[in-house]
Amino acid sequence: MFKKVLLNVFYNIAIITIVLCLFWGFNKDRYSIVLVSVFALGLFIFFKLRLIKDVKQASTTKDK
Repeated sequence: MFKKVLLNVFYNIAIITIVLCLFWGFNKDRYSIVLVSVFALGLFIFFKLRLIKDVKQASTTKDK
C-alpha cells in the first residue's frame, strides 16, 4: 500500500509539472510541446484513475 501512495504522489507531481509545461508551451508558441504535454497529461490522468480504482477495490476486498 505504501508503494501505491508514493505512486500517487509521483502522479500528482507529474500532472502539475505537465500542466505548467502546457501553459509555458502555449505562451511561447511552442505547439509541439503543447501536443506532447496534452498526450502526457491524458496518459498520467488515465494511470491515476486506474490507481484509484485499484486502491478502492483493494480496500473493499480488505474490509470483507
